[in-house]
Amino acid sequence: MTIWTPSLEGRSGPTYRAIADAVADAIADGSLKPGDRLPTHRDLAWALGVTVATVTRAYQEARRRDLIDGEVGRGTFVRPPDTDENPSAVRRFHLPPLEEFSESGPINLSLNFPPLLGQEQAFAETLAEISRSNGLGQMLTYQHSLGVPEHRAAGARWLKRVGLTARPEQIAVTCGGQHAMETSISALCRPGDTVLTEPLTYPGMKALAGQWDIKLAPVACDGEGILPDALEDAIRQHAPRALYTMPTLQNPTSATMSEGRRRALAAIAERAEMFVIEDDVYGLMPQDRPPPLVSWLPRHGIYLTSSSKSMAPGLRLGWVCAPLAIIDRFQVALRASCWMAPPLMGEVARRWIDSGFADEIVGKLQQDVRVRWKMVEESLGDHVADNDRSSYHLWIRLPEHWRADAFADQLQRMGVIVMPAETFAVGKQRPTPAIRVCVGAMTTLRRTEEGLRIIARALREGPDHLIAAM
Repeated sequence: MTIWTPSLEGRSGPTYRAIADAVADAIADGSLKPGDRLPTHRDLAWALGVTVATVTRAYQEARRRDLIDGEVGRGTFVRPPDTDENPSAVRRFHLPPLEEFSESGPINLSLNFPPLLGQEQAFAETLAEISRSNGLGQMLTYQHSLGVPEHRAAGARWLKRVGLTARPEQIAVTCGGQHAMETSISALCRPGDTVLTEPLTYPGMKALAGQWDIKLAPVACDGEGILPDALEDAIRQHAPRALYTMPTLQNPTSATMSEGRRRALAAIAERAEMFVIEDDVYGLMPQDRPPPLVSWLPRHGIYLTSSSKSMAPGLRLGWVCAPLAIIDRFQVALRASCWMAPPLMGEVARRWIDSGFADEIVGKLQQDVRVRWKMVEESLGDHVADNDRSSYHLWIRLPEHWRADAFADQLQRMGVIVMPAETFAVGKQRPTPAIRVCVGAMTTLRRTEEGLRIIARALREGPDHLIAAM
C-alpha cells in the first residue's frame, strides 16, 4: 500500500471534495504515480480523523474525475492516463456533482427523474394532516424492519396498478429503489456470485456489484430484451445466482418485453431455480403494458419499484415484493443496512395511495411525457424512432464509427450533458455507440428543447466537424 496521507490544510469546500482535490494534486506533482495503491477507506479515515463515509465519497469523487480505479479484493489504485499507446484504458465519462447544476450552467439531460407537478402543495398538506393525527409517536420510534404494517399493505395495493397481486406479508418497504436493489443483492447473493443482466444495464447495479464483490455477466438481447436462448446459454456457462432485468422501459434503451417473452424467460428461470430481480421503477408510465415478469415466478421472482419515478424522488421510498418463503432474508438485510425505512415517508406515500393522489400524479406524468415527446420528435426525428414514447429517457444510436464517450464529451463542451453507452455497459466488449438522453425534470422545458436542438446539430455535423470548430 502506498504510504500517502493528504494534507487538507488550506483547502475549502466539503471535506470529501478536499480529499479528492488532494488526490488530484498528488497525481499532478508526482507524489502519486499510475498504479500506486491508495490507503483503505478505514485507514485514511483514521489518519485524517474523518468518517469512513467521507473517505468513500471522496474516492467516488476521485473516480468520477478518472483519477483512480477500484478493484474488489485489490483496493484502490491511481489509474494510468488514456493514451494512444494504452487504448485498453476505457475512459469513464464523468458528470459534475449534482449541486453544481443550475439553470445558468450546462443543460443537464443525464439524470432520469420526472418533474414535480403539484406534489409540493400536496406534501405540505399531507404533513399538516399527519401533524394533527394521533400517530406522530409511531413516526418517531423504531418499527418492524420490513415496514409499518399499514405501509406494507399500501405497497401491496400500489402494486395492483401494474397487475401484480401480493399479500402485505410479502412486501418490504425500503429507502428508495436503489436501496431495494441493495437489499435484494444482500438477501440473495454472496461475494463471488454471478448475476446476469442485459448487456446495457442501470449503472446502480454496476455500482452494487463492485461493493458486494458480485460478478455481472451480460445476456444477449434483441429489440425487446433478453433472448431466451441466450439466457439458457448464460445459465449453463455462469451458474448464476440471479438475473437482474428491467422488462418495462429498460434503462437505458427504453425497450419493453412482450408477454410472450416474459413467459419464456420465467419458464427458463423457474427450471434453473434462479432468482429473477425485476426492476419495475418505470412500470406505471406506459398506459398499456404486459403483466410483471415475476407473475410467472411464484418461487423465484423478486419485484422492485419505488416512488421516485411515480410520486416524487425525494420521498426515498421503495417496495420489494418477495416470496413468503424468503421474506425473512429481506428483513435481515434491511436491519443490517438501515434498520427500517423512515415511517414518515411511508405514511406520506400511504396517504397518497389511499386518497388517489398518487394515481393523479401518474396521470399527470403520462400527459407530461407526451408533451416532451413532441419536442423530442421535432428536434431529433428518426434518431429516436425505436424509442417508447411513454419514457422520459431516450436511446440514440450513433454511426458505428463514432465513439459514444467522445461524442458525449463534445456535447458537454457544447453545453449539454448526456450519458454515453459505456456508462451502462456490462462486460469487456465496447458497446455499440449510443447515448442516453433524459427529458424529465433536471431543466426547464425551454432549456430541454434547447438541449435537444444542440444534440440534433451535433448529430448532423458529426464529431470531426465539431472538433475542428472548437
